[in-house]
Amino acid sequence: MDAKHITADFLSGRLDIAEYRRLFDVEKELEVFLQKIVDDIKVSGGKIEPYPFQMDDGSVFMGTEGIPYLLAPETDPGLEYGLPPQYESVRQMLTYECRMITHNVRTAAGASAFFNQVLVLYWQVDKDIKPTNKYREAYGFALDVIPKYLVGGEAEMYIQEHILPLFPETMKKSERKTAVKAKIKEEFRSEKGYPCWVQSSEWPLGKDGRPMTYLGKGKNSGGIYRWRFRDETNGEIVVVEQCF
Repeated sequence: MDAKHITADFLSGRLDIAEYRRLFDVEKELEVFLQKIVDDIKVSGGKIEPYPFQMDDGSVFMGTEGIPYLLAPETDPGLEYGLPPQYESVRQMLTYECRMITHNVRTAAGASAFFNQVLVLYWQVDKDIKPTNKYREAYGFALDVIPKYLVGGEAEMYIQEHILPLFPETMKKSERKTAVKAKIKEEFRSEKGYPCWVQSSEWPLGKDGRPMTYLGKGKNSGGIYRWRFRDETNGEIVVVEQCF
């Protein structure tokens, strides 16, 4: 396997992210190729060169996407909060998931995070790469249409897999945005407002795999916050709890 060529195909948009992630999980060569980039920089005493990310307003953001922590994992900010280090290896970094979203390529946010970190790694050895914008654009669109109370977890994955494909990117952007927002509101029904999560969204899905109906806030106690949902397939009431 030519790991560098396959990675270039992925970053250029010729290979879909789901297939690249699958190959990364089953083909050791891809992991070895990306890890060697880091190891070579570490041995030489060098630094990660920031990638010039193009912003929507035309400005350029020089980003490293957390890659420097691979050179010095003991500086991982998560350690301050008692979390396990996320950056001990390229595999750990690219497969880390928090609430099913961080590097889950089935979500726009996860795909964008995964793509950007692979891009920064590859940029260290090939400055001629011309990366696709589709993952950045998909993430930007998701930020525009997905309400904050649905960002993260099963709710966002449901939107990505079952709602967005109903409205192709060939549609006029404004019309697509309006249609997607309307469909989200139709699918995620509520009888009384919407939950103000203290963590990421945990809007549950019912037995049939469709979103439950939000009934309203439950009784809070101490640092425990509760929200009530109903499964329309069997009438079951589900209470979601989060700690503040």
